[in-house]
Amino acid sequence: MFLKYFSTNDLDLNFSFYNGLNKIKNLSKFQKTMTYFWILGPFIFLIERDPADLWLTLISIIFLIRCFYKKDWNWAGQLWFVFAFLFWLSSMVSGILGPYDKYSFFQGFIWIRFPLYVAAAQVWLGKDRDVRMVMFVSMFVGMLIMCLILLAEIIFEPLNEIGNKKERLSWPYGDFVPGSYLAKISLPVYCTFLALITFKLKRFSILSLFISLTSLTLVLSTGERGNFLIRLFSGIFAFFSWEKNKRKLIKSFIVFIGFILIIISSFLGFKKYNYDRYVTHFFESVPLINTSDDNTYWGAWRSGVQQGLIKPIIGLGPSSSRKHCKTMPEKGMNWLPGKNYCGNHPHNFYIQIFAETGLIGLTLGVLMFYFLFATCYKGRLTNPKCPISSICYIIPLAFFFPFQQTGSFFGQWGNLFIWFPIGFCIAHIQDYKSIFKK
Repeated sequence: MFLKYFSTNDLDLNFSFYNGLNKIKNLSKFQKTMTYFWILGPFIFLIERDPADLWLTLISIIFLIRCFYKKDWNWAGQLWFVFAFLFWLSSMVSGILGPYDKYSFFQGFIWIRFPLYVAAAQVWLGKDRDVRMVMFVSMFVGMLIMCLILLAEIIFEPLNEIGNKKERLSWPYGDFVPGSYLAKISLPVYCTFLALITFKLKRFSILSLFISLTSLTLVLSTGERGNFLIRLFSGIFAFFSWEKNKRKLIKSFIVFIGFILIIISSFLGFKKYNYDRYVTHFFESVPLINTSDDNTYWGAWRSGVQQGLIKPIIGLGPSSSRKHCKTMPEKGMNWLPGKNYCGNHPHNFYIQIFAETGLIGLTLGVLMFYFLFATCYKGRLTNPKCPISSICYIIPLAFFFPFQQTGSFFGQWGNLFIWFPIGFCIAHIQDYKSIFKK
Protein backbone atom coordinates (compact mmCIF):
# COMPACT_ATOMS: atom_id res chain seq x y z
CA MET A 1 0.00 0.00 0.00
CA PHE A 2 1.06 3.59 -0.70
CA LEU A 3 1.08 4.28 3.06
CA LYS A 4 4.43 2.55 3.29
CA TYR A 5 5.95 5.57 1.55
CA PHE A 6 4.78 7.74 4.45
CA SER A 7 6.09 5.45 7.15
CA THR A 8 9.17 6.15 9.19
CA ASN A 9 10.64 4.75 12.36
CA ASP A 10 8.72 7.47 14.15
CA LEU A 11 5.49 7.30 12.16
CA ASP A 12 4.47 3.81 11.01
CA LEU A 13 1.23 4.69 9.24
CA ASN A 14 1.13 1.43 7.34
CA PHE A 15 1.28 -0.77 10.46
CA SER A 16 -1.05 1.36 12.56
CA PHE A 17 -3.64 1.68 9.80
CA TYR A 18 -4.04 -2.07 9.38
CA ASN A 19 -3.79 -2.67 13.11
CA GLY A 20 -6.53 -0.09 13.64
CA LEU A 21 -8.78 -1.76 11.03
CA ASN A 22 -8.32 -5.12 12.76
CA LYS A 23 -9.24 -3.59 16.11
CA ILE A 24 -12.40 -2.08 14.63
CA LYS A 25 -13.42 -5.48 13.21
CA ASN A 26 -13.32 -6.96 16.72
CA LEU A 27 -15.62 -4.33 18.22
CA SER A 28 -19.29 -4.88 18.95
CA LYS A 29 -21.65 -4.33 16.02
CA PHE A 30 -22.86 -0.98 17.31
CA GLN A 31 -19.37 0.27 18.20
CA LYS A 32 -18.00 -0.95 14.87
CA THR A 33 -20.75 0.86 12.93
CA MET A 34 -20.23 4.12 14.81
CA THR A 35 -16.44 3.97 14.45
CA TYR A 36 -16.66 3.45 10.69
CA PHE A 37 -19.23 6.25 10.55
CA TRP A 38 -16.79 8.53 12.38
CA ILE A 39 -13.90 7.65 10.08
CA LEU A 40 -16.03 8.48 7.02
CA GLY A 41 -16.24 12.10 8.24
CA PRO A 42 -13.58 13.62 5.91
CA PHE A 43 -15.38 12.14 2.89
CA ILE A 44 -18.81 13.33 4.04
CA PHE A 45 -17.36 16.84 4.32
CA LEU A 46 -16.54 16.64 0.61
CA ILE A 47 -20.26 16.43 -0.27
CA GLU A 48 -21.95 19.53 1.19
CA ARG A 49 -22.84 21.22 4.42
CA ASP A 50 -26.10 19.41 5.17
CA PRO A 51 -24.64 15.86 5.14
CA ALA A 52 -21.64 17.05 7.19
CA ASP A 53 -23.87 18.80 9.71
CA LEU A 54 -26.09 15.72 10.00
CA TRP A 55 -23.00 13.51 10.48
CA LEU A 56 -21.61 15.60 13.33
CA THR A 57 -25.04 16.10 14.94
CA LEU A 58 -25.81 12.37 14.92
CA ILE A 59 -22.48 11.54 16.54
CA SER A 60 -23.10 14.14 19.26
CA ILE A 61 -26.66 12.93 19.99
CA ILE A 62 -25.73 9.23 20.02
CA PHE A 63 -22.76 9.97 22.27
CA LEU A 64 -25.04 11.80 24.69
CA ILE A 65 -27.52 8.90 24.73
CA ARG A 66 -24.64 6.49 25.32
CA CYS A 67 -23.43 8.53 28.30
CA PHE A 68 -26.93 8.49 29.84
CA TYR A 69 -27.19 4.72 29.29
CA LYS A 70 -23.73 3.92 30.69
CA LYS A 71 -23.79 6.69 33.30
CA ASP A 72 -20.39 7.76 31.99
CA TRP A 73 -19.83 11.45 32.75
CA ASN A 74 -16.23 11.50 34.00
CA TRP A 75 -15.14 13.27 30.83
CA ALA A 76 -17.43 16.23 31.59
CA GLY A 77 -15.12 17.40 34.38
CA GLN A 78 -12.40 18.52 31.97
CA LEU A 79 -11.88 22.26 32.22
CA TRP A 80 -12.29 22.89 28.50
CA PHE A 81 -15.70 21.19 28.56
CA VAL A 82 -16.74 22.78 31.87
CA PHE A 83 -16.30 26.23 30.35
CA ALA A 84 -17.87 25.13 27.07
CA PHE A 85 -20.91 23.97 29.03
CA LEU A 86 -21.09 27.19 31.06
CA PHE A 87 -20.72 29.23 27.88
CA TRP A 88 -23.59 27.25 26.35
CA LEU A 89 -25.83 27.97 29.34
CA SER A 90 -24.97 31.67 29.27
CA SER A 91 -25.66 31.88 25.53
CA MET A 92 -29.15 30.44 26.00
CA VAL A 93 -29.84 32.90 28.84
CA SER A 94 -28.69 35.71 26.52
CA GLY A 95 -31.07 34.39 23.89
CA ILE A 96 -34.05 34.28 26.24
CA LEU A 97 -33.41 37.80 27.57
CA GLY A 98 -32.54 39.29 24.20
CA PRO A 99 -34.83 40.91 21.63
CA TYR A 100 -34.92 37.81 19.40
CA ASP A 101 -35.69 35.32 22.15
CA LYS A 102 -36.93 32.21 20.29
CA TYR A 103 -34.53 32.54 17.36
CA SER A 104 -31.46 33.30 19.51
CA PHE A 105 -32.30 30.65 22.09
CA PHE A 106 -32.43 27.98 19.38
CA GLN A 107 -29.15 29.14 17.84
CA GLY A 108 -27.50 28.95 21.26
CA PHE A 109 -29.13 25.62 22.12
CA ILE A 110 -27.87 23.73 19.06
CA TRP A 111 -24.30 25.03 19.46
CA ILE A 112 -23.55 22.46 22.18
CA ARG A 113 -23.26 19.74 19.54
CA PHE A 114 -19.76 20.97 18.66
CA PRO A 115 -18.15 20.45 22.10
CA LEU A 116 -20.12 17.20 22.42
CA TYR A 117 -18.58 16.00 19.17
CA VAL A 118 -15.09 16.78 20.50
CA ALA A 119 -15.83 14.80 23.66
CA ALA A 120 -17.21 11.90 21.58
CA ALA A 121 -14.02 11.78 19.53
CA GLN A 122 -11.90 11.97 22.67
CA VAL A 123 -13.42 9.42 25.04
CA TRP A 124 -15.39 7.16 22.73
CA LEU A 125 -14.68 6.88 19.00
CA GLY A 126 -11.03 7.95 18.98
CA LYS A 127 -9.96 6.49 22.29
CA ASP A 128 -7.65 3.87 20.74
CA ARG A 129 -4.44 5.20 19.24
CA ASP A 130 -4.48 2.83 16.22
CA VAL A 131 -8.09 3.72 15.43
CA ARG A 132 -7.06 7.38 15.53
CA MET A 133 -4.44 6.62 12.92
CA VAL A 134 -7.14 5.19 10.66
CA MET A 135 -8.84 8.58 10.99
CA PHE A 136 -5.48 10.24 10.30
CA VAL A 137 -5.26 8.32 7.03
CA SER A 138 -8.88 9.21 6.26
CA MET A 139 -8.05 12.92 6.64
CA PHE A 140 -4.95 12.42 4.48
CA VAL A 141 -6.95 10.75 1.68
CA GLY A 142 -9.65 13.42 1.97
CA MET A 143 -6.96 16.08 1.51
CA LEU A 144 -5.66 14.33 -1.61
CA ILE A 145 -9.18 14.06 -3.07
CA MET A 146 -9.86 17.76 -2.49
CA CYS A 147 -6.55 18.62 -4.16
CA LEU A 148 -7.55 16.54 -7.20
CA ILE A 149 -11.00 18.18 -7.28
CA LEU A 150 -9.52 21.67 -7.32
CA LEU A 151 -6.90 20.71 -9.90
CA ALA A 152 -9.70 19.37 -12.09
CA GLU A 153 -11.61 22.64 -11.71
CA ILE A 154 -8.54 24.62 -12.77
CA ILE A 155 -8.01 22.41 -15.83
CA PHE A 156 -11.54 21.64 -17.01
CA GLU A 157 -13.62 24.62 -15.94
CA PRO A 158 -11.57 27.79 -16.40
CA LEU A 159 -14.70 29.78 -17.34
CA ASN A 160 -17.77 30.70 -15.33
CA GLU A 161 -21.38 30.29 -16.47
CA ILE A 162 -21.33 33.54 -18.50
CA GLY A 163 -18.10 32.76 -20.28
CA ASN A 164 -15.74 34.93 -18.27
CA LYS A 165 -12.56 33.59 -16.77
CA LYS A 166 -13.13 32.30 -13.24
CA GLU A 167 -11.30 34.24 -10.60
CA ARG A 168 -11.91 31.90 -7.65
CA LEU A 169 -12.40 28.16 -7.16
CA SER A 170 -15.66 26.77 -5.77
CA TRP A 171 -15.80 23.00 -6.34
CA PRO A 172 -17.38 20.89 -4.87
CA TYR A 173 -19.58 23.22 -2.81
CA GLY A 174 -20.83 25.75 -5.31
CA ASP A 175 -19.61 28.62 -3.14
CA PHE A 176 -16.22 29.96 -2.15
CA VAL A 177 -15.27 27.62 0.70
CA PRO A 178 -13.18 24.71 -0.69
CA GLY A 179 -10.13 26.34 0.89
CA SER A 180 -11.72 25.76 4.30
CA TYR A 181 -11.50 22.03 3.73
CA LEU A 182 -7.81 22.05 2.85
CA ALA A 183 -6.91 24.67 5.44
CA LYS A 184 -8.83 23.14 8.36
CA ILE A 185 -10.08 19.56 7.94
CA SER A 186 -6.64 18.20 7.07
CA LEU A 187 -4.63 20.65 9.18
CA PRO A 188 -3.35 17.97 11.64
CA VAL A 189 -2.06 15.91 8.70
CA TYR A 190 -0.45 18.89 7.00
CA CYS A 191 1.28 20.02 10.21
CA THR A 192 2.49 16.50 11.03
CA PHE A 193 4.02 16.05 7.59
CA LEU A 194 5.84 19.36 7.87
CA ALA A 195 7.05 18.48 11.36
CA LEU A 196 8.53 15.27 9.93
CA ILE A 197 9.93 16.87 6.79
CA THR A 198 13.49 16.82 8.10
CA PHE A 199 13.33 13.10 8.82
CA LYS A 200 16.34 11.17 7.56
CA LEU A 201 14.38 9.27 4.91
CA LYS A 202 14.57 11.37 1.72
CA ARG A 203 11.64 9.45 0.22
CA PHE A 204 9.33 10.61 2.97
CA SER A 205 10.68 14.17 3.05
CA ILE A 206 10.24 14.69 -0.70
CA LEU A 207 6.69 13.29 -0.76
CA SER A 208 5.71 15.23 2.33
CA LEU A 209 7.09 18.51 0.97
CA PHE A 210 5.42 17.99 -2.42
CA ILE A 211 1.98 17.22 -0.98
CA SER A 212 2.19 20.01 1.60
CA LEU A 213 3.21 22.63 -0.96
CA THR A 214 0.58 21.44 -3.44
CA SER A 215 -2.19 21.75 -0.86
CA LEU A 216 -0.91 25.18 0.20
CA THR A 217 -0.84 26.37 -3.41
CA LEU A 218 -4.40 25.20 -3.98
CA VAL A 219 -5.62 27.02 -0.85
CA LEU A 220 -3.95 30.11 -2.31
CA SER A 221 -5.76 29.47 -5.61
CA THR A 222 -9.17 29.46 -3.93
CA GLY A 223 -8.76 33.14 -3.08
CA GLU A 224 -9.61 32.50 0.58
CA ARG A 225 -7.07 34.77 2.22
CA GLY A 226 -7.84 33.86 5.83
CA ASN A 227 -7.59 30.13 5.15
CA PHE A 228 -4.33 30.61 3.26
CA LEU A 229 -2.81 32.45 6.22
CA ILE A 230 -4.01 29.70 8.59
CA ARG A 231 -2.35 27.08 6.38
CA LEU A 232 0.84 29.10 5.91
CA PHE A 233 1.52 30.08 9.52
CA SER A 234 0.41 26.72 10.92
CA GLY A 235 2.98 25.10 8.67
CA ILE A 236 5.70 27.47 9.89
CA PHE A 237 4.82 26.69 13.52
CA ALA A 238 4.81 22.95 12.73
CA PHE A 239 8.35 23.15 11.41
CA PHE A 240 9.67 24.17 14.81
CA SER A 241 7.36 22.08 16.97
CA TRP A 242 8.98 18.65 16.93
CA GLU A 243 12.35 17.67 18.34
CA LYS A 244 14.84 17.34 15.49
CA ASN A 245 18.32 18.18 14.19
CA LYS A 246 18.63 21.98 14.41
CA ARG A 247 21.09 22.34 11.51
CA LYS A 248 18.93 20.28 9.16
CA LEU A 249 15.84 22.09 10.44
CA ILE A 250 17.23 25.47 9.40
CA LYS A 251 18.20 24.15 5.95
CA SER A 252 14.79 22.57 5.39
CA PHE A 253 13.00 25.70 6.60
CA ILE A 254 14.96 27.88 4.18
CA VAL A 255 14.04 25.50 1.34
CA PHE A 256 10.39 25.54 2.44
CA ILE A 257 10.21 29.34 2.62
CA GLY A 258 12.01 29.57 -0.74
CA PHE A 259 9.40 27.36 -2.39
CA ILE A 260 6.62 29.39 -0.72
CA LEU A 261 8.00 32.67 -2.07
CA ILE A 262 8.33 31.22 -5.58
CA ILE A 263 4.74 29.90 -5.45
CA ILE A 264 3.31 33.18 -4.16
CA SER A 265 5.29 35.32 -6.62
CA SER A 266 4.28 33.15 -9.58
CA PHE A 267 0.65 33.07 -8.49
CA LEU A 268 0.39 36.80 -7.90
CA GLY A 269 2.03 37.56 -11.22
CA PHE A 270 -0.29 35.25 -13.15
CA LYS A 271 -3.21 37.70 -13.28
CA LYS A 272 -4.06 41.08 -11.85
CA TYR A 273 -7.02 39.74 -9.81
CA ASN A 274 -4.70 37.62 -7.68
CA TYR A 275 -2.38 40.55 -6.98
CA ASP A 276 -5.26 42.84 -6.07
CA ARG A 277 -6.89 40.31 -3.76
CA TYR A 278 -3.76 39.20 -1.91
CA VAL A 279 -1.80 42.44 -1.85
CA THR A 280 -3.74 45.62 -2.58
CA HIS A 281 -7.17 44.62 -1.30
CA PHE A 282 -5.75 42.44 1.45
CA PHE A 283 -4.11 45.30 3.31
CA GLU A 284 -7.10 47.49 2.59
CA SER A 285 -9.37 44.94 4.29
CA VAL A 286 -7.32 44.38 7.46
CA PRO A 287 -9.39 46.06 10.22
CA LEU A 288 -6.43 46.98 12.42
CA ILE A 289 -4.73 48.71 9.47
CA ASN A 290 -7.60 50.34 7.61
CA THR A 291 -10.32 51.96 9.74
CA SER A 292 -11.85 53.98 6.94
CA ASP A 293 -15.49 53.94 5.83
CA ASP A 294 -14.56 51.82 2.81
CA ASN A 295 -13.38 48.83 4.84
CA THR A 296 -16.42 46.61 5.37
CA TYR A 297 -14.51 44.28 7.69
CA TRP A 298 -13.65 47.16 10.01
CA GLY A 299 -17.26 48.27 9.73
CA ALA A 300 -18.39 44.79 10.79
CA TRP A 301 -16.04 44.83 13.82
CA ARG A 302 -17.25 48.30 14.68
CA SER A 303 -20.92 47.36 14.46
CA GLY A 304 -20.23 44.33 16.65
CA VAL A 305 -18.73 46.53 19.37
CA GLN A 306 -21.70 48.89 19.13
CA GLN A 307 -24.16 46.00 19.44
CA GLY A 308 -22.30 44.68 22.47
CA LEU A 309 -22.55 48.04 24.22
CA ILE A 310 -26.36 47.88 24.04
CA LYS A 311 -26.38 45.00 26.55
CA PRO A 312 -22.74 44.67 27.65
CA ILE A 313 -23.35 42.09 30.39
CA ILE A 314 -25.49 39.46 28.62
CA GLY A 315 -25.50 40.56 24.97
CA LEU A 316 -28.31 40.51 22.42
CA GLY A 317 -28.47 36.74 21.99
CA PRO A 318 -26.72 34.15 19.73
CA SER A 319 -26.82 34.96 15.99
CA SER A 320 -28.65 38.22 16.74
CA SER A 321 -26.25 40.23 14.55
CA ARG A 322 -27.90 39.15 11.29
CA LYS A 323 -31.19 40.56 12.57
CA HIS A 324 -30.16 43.49 14.75
CA CYS A 325 -27.54 44.90 12.42
CA LYS A 326 -30.30 45.85 9.97
CA THR A 327 -31.76 48.22 12.53
CA MET A 328 -28.51 50.02 13.28
CA PRO A 329 -27.54 53.40 11.85
CA GLU A 330 -24.46 53.70 9.73
CA LYS A 331 -22.94 56.09 12.21
CA GLY A 332 -22.63 56.05 15.97
CA MET A 333 -19.86 55.78 18.54
CA ASN A 334 -18.08 59.01 17.68
CA TRP A 335 -15.03 57.79 19.58
CA LEU A 336 -14.52 54.92 17.08
CA PRO A 337 -13.64 55.86 13.46
CA GLY A 338 -15.50 54.62 10.41
CA LYS A 339 -19.09 53.53 9.87
CA ASN A 340 -21.08 50.42 10.68
CA TYR A 341 -21.43 47.61 8.17
CA CYS A 342 -24.59 45.55 8.33
CA GLY A 343 -23.62 41.90 7.96
CA ASN A 344 -24.66 38.52 9.29
CA HIS A 345 -21.92 38.60 11.93
CA PRO A 346 -18.99 40.83 12.95
CA HIS A 347 -16.35 38.60 11.26
CA ASN A 348 -14.44 38.10 14.51
CA PHE A 349 -15.21 35.45 17.13
CA TYR A 350 -14.40 37.60 20.15
CA ILE A 351 -16.35 40.64 19.00
CA GLN A 352 -19.30 38.44 18.04
CA ILE A 353 -19.31 36.66 21.39
CA PHE A 354 -19.23 40.04 23.17
CA ALA A 355 -22.05 41.41 20.99
CA GLU A 356 -24.27 38.35 21.34
CA THR A 357 -23.48 36.96 24.81
CA GLY A 358 -21.96 39.97 26.59
CA LEU A 359 -19.03 40.11 28.97
CA ILE A 360 -20.21 36.96 30.76
CA GLY A 361 -20.18 34.92 27.56
CA LEU A 362 -16.91 36.49 26.41
CA THR A 363 -15.17 35.56 29.67
CA LEU A 364 -16.42 31.96 29.51
CA GLY A 365 -15.60 31.69 25.80
CA VAL A 366 -12.04 32.92 26.29
CA LEU A 367 -11.54 30.40 29.11
CA MET A 368 -12.88 27.62 26.89
CA PHE A 369 -10.44 28.60 24.11
CA TYR A 370 -7.57 28.76 26.60
CA PHE A 371 -8.18 25.31 28.07
CA LEU A 372 -8.59 23.74 24.62
CA PHE A 373 -5.18 25.18 23.76
CA ALA A 374 -3.71 24.27 27.16
CA THR A 375 -4.93 20.67 26.89
CA CYS A 376 -3.26 20.25 23.53
CA TYR A 377 -0.08 21.95 24.70
CA LYS A 378 0.04 19.67 27.74
CA GLY A 379 0.25 16.72 25.38
CA ARG A 380 3.18 18.36 23.63
CA LEU A 381 5.04 18.72 26.94
CA THR A 382 4.14 15.22 28.13
CA ASN A 383 5.21 13.41 25.00
CA PRO A 384 7.63 15.72 23.12
CA LYS A 385 9.02 12.95 20.90
CA CYS A 386 5.62 12.30 19.29
CA PRO A 387 5.26 14.40 16.10
CA ILE A 388 1.45 14.52 16.23
CA SER A 389 1.42 15.51 19.92
CA SER A 390 3.93 18.24 19.15
CA ILE A 391 1.66 19.96 16.61
CA CYS A 392 -1.79 19.52 18.19
CA TYR A 393 -1.59 22.86 20.04
CA ILE A 394 -1.33 24.64 16.66
CA ILE A 395 -4.88 23.71 15.64
CA PRO A 396 -6.87 25.58 18.37
CA LEU A 397 -4.30 28.40 18.25
CA ALA A 398 -4.88 28.85 14.50
CA PHE A 399 -8.67 28.75 14.75
CA PHE A 400 -9.09 30.98 17.80
CA PHE A 401 -6.31 33.53 17.25
CA PRO A 402 -7.95 36.82 18.34
CA PHE A 403 -6.98 39.21 15.52
CA GLN A 404 -8.32 37.41 12.48
CA GLN A 405 -11.39 37.62 10.32
CA THR A 406 -13.72 34.70 10.94
CA GLY A 407 -17.11 33.27 10.09
CA SER A 408 -20.02 33.13 12.51
CA PHE A 409 -19.24 31.53 15.87
CA PHE A 410 -22.79 30.21 16.10
CA GLY A 411 -22.99 29.23 12.44
CA GLN A 412 -22.90 25.70 11.11
CA TRP A 413 -20.70 25.41 8.03
CA GLY A 414 -17.65 27.20 9.41
CA ASN A 415 -17.92 25.51 12.81
CA LEU A 416 -18.01 22.07 11.20
CA PHE A 417 -14.59 22.71 9.68
CA ILE A 418 -13.20 24.00 12.99
CA TRP A 419 -14.44 21.50 15.55
CA PHE A 420 -13.70 18.37 13.51
CA PRO A 421 -9.87 18.72 13.60
CA ILE A 422 -10.01 19.95 17.20
CA GLY A 423 -11.81 16.71 18.06
CA PHE A 424 -8.97 14.69 16.52
CA CYS A 425 -6.32 16.67 18.40
CA ILE A 426 -8.05 16.42 21.78
CA ALA A 427 -8.56 12.68 21.17
CA HIS A 428 -4.88 12.23 20.44
CA ILE A 429 -3.79 14.10 23.54
CA GLN A 430 -6.22 12.41 25.92
CA ASP A 431 -3.95 9.58 27.06
CA TYR A 432 -0.59 11.04 26.04
CA LYS A 433 0.27 7.79 24.30
CA SER A 434 1.04 7.15 20.68
CA ILE A 435 2.38 4.70 18.18
CA PHE A 436 5.63 6.63 18.06
CA LYS A 437 8.82 5.26 19.49
CA LYS A 438 10.42 7.22 22.29
